[in-house]
Amino acid sequence: MTQAPAPFAPKPGQIRGPRLTGRFADGSLGEFPLGPTTSLGRHPSNTLRLVDREVSKEHALIERVGKDFVLKDLGSSNGTFVNGRRVKELKLRDGDEIALGSSRLIFHSGEPAVNHSAPTAPGVTVVAQSVSMPAFLAQMDQVPQNFRPADMVTDVDALRRDYEKLRIAHEFHRQVSLQGNQTGLFEQILKVAFQLLAADHGVILKVADDGQFIPAAVHHRSGKAVNVMLSDTVLKRVVETRKAVLTADAIIDERFSAAESIVAQGIRSAMAVPLMVKEKIQAVLFLDSRQQINAFSEKDLTILSGIAAQAGIALENASLAEQIRAEAVTRAELSRFLSKAVADAVIAGETEDLAQSRLAEVSCLFADIRGFTTLSESDPPQEVVSMLNTFFSAMADVVFRYEGNLDKFIGDCVMAVWGPPLSHPDDAARALRAALEMQDAVVAMNRARVDAGKMPIEVGIGVNTGQAVVGYMGSAERHEFTAIGDTVNTASRLCGLAKSGEVLASETTVRKAGHGFDVEELPAMQVKGKEKAVPTYRIHGLEYSTAASPRRA
Repeated sequence: MTQAPAPFAPKPGQIRGPRLTGRFADGSLGEFPLGPTTSLGRHPSNTLRLVDREVSKEHALIERVGKDFVLKDLGSSNGTFVNGRRVKELKLRDGDEIALGSSRLIFHSGEPAVNHSAPTAPGVTVVAQSVSMPAFLAQMDQVPQNFRPADMVTDVDALRRDYEKLRIAHEFHRQVSLQGNQTGLFEQILKVAFQLLAADHGVILKVADDGQFIPAAVHHRSGKAVNVMLSDTVLKRVVETRKAVLTADAIIDERFSAAESIVAQGIRSAMAVPLMVKEKIQAVLFLDSRQQINAFSEKDLTILSGIAAQAGIALENASLAEQIRAEAVTRAELSRFLSKAVADAVIAGETEDLAQSRLAEVSCLFADIRGFTTLSESDPPQEVVSMLNTFFSAMADVVFRYEGNLDKFIGDCVMAVWGPPLSHPDDAARALRAALEMQDAVVAMNRARVDAGKMPIEVGIGVNTGQAVVGYMGSAERHEFTAIGDTVNTASRLCGLAKSGEVLASETTVRKAGHGFDVEELPAMQVKGKEKAVPTYRIHGLEYSTAASPRRA
């Protein structure tokens, strides 16, 4: 029988550095990262353990020599084969197939990759189907956490049980409640379990969506790391029944020979309980004793179930804390480009799905500094950057005040969009009000620049409304939520035609914005990329008489 690699076996494709991938004798697929030295064999002390009768205890070694990896056979009985040829020592090449017993492993070269998501628990081996059903001695529900009123406690035993629940809860919260992350929490759960129970080894295994058990934390009473053998059947029984399990012998299997029983490190008792959050199993807590069969009692199982119940609460709290931290980071990132109202709506899930690009109506605004090249050549670089930061900050404040989305900064130009992810019926009017206020902000900015003895800056603004493709665009490594299309291009062209202090808008924007603006109709403008001239209006300001009609040229 071949066992998946320890300490962990990610699905193929999750590790990018030097690694072995392959199919083991039991049909499972595994992937294992290669370090400076990787030992392969049947004994638990090996880096990659293969529980296979045809594999020697210390079968082979893979060593890193510079940028290369060298495979060495350690005098195995059945030999080590590369691409069908028996070898004693060989420098591996990418794609080489290594055969040890019934296992077939493929070598992949590459720069070492740090796998931050990989479990750190060493020496854990899950043995498939290693316990027969008669081996179960007890199976219990999670211990209830309700306490009965004093007048309902009629016997000392009931009082003792309630006291035990209280003691466990107190001890658990005293040591575990301050842990804010899941990894630290798992370590503390095992520590508390070892203080309350006479266990030799403990493991917490996370339950993946595909049902696989991934070691997340391991603890040894002796402090010496050894390989911990776990029963796949026991773990699956816990997941299927959602109940705690007590077994007399965690490793009973007629398929193991006497030699394999030694590798399995003897007979012992074991307990396993589910760690649940909102009725969903997140992990399994496993403890064993190698002193004797029946080392654990049902009382021990009750205590462990109490620990698991408290751990479920702590896991939920840790999950909520991580969610709050993640939302804070997300809000901070979104707030750099979206208004606070839009950012809050996105985080709360109150907007339509953003993952898929779609056609939607937008009002797009471009604000560009005139003569920036001349300005940048005459001023020191530090002053140019300072000026741009002041300009961008002022423009962004206005965009956010009108609940628009700051799409991007393009050199000395600002692009803003009103529309998805959170559209308003008056987006066109918001865009025009923002454009007018931007010009007011530039005037205020110029007063400060002139007082400081600096040249004023000149800004032209263009606004257009229409259909555009909106959604996340870019590469896998870097993408942004933006709008593209003719509507966006036309807004950019109008911005390019706008003079210093001007706001030019298309007829569509003026019509959709409605009354309330003092506008002047201009001759239709010919813009780059458009065959027909674009009907254009100059926006002078707000018109407080709603009955007023637009100016005519």
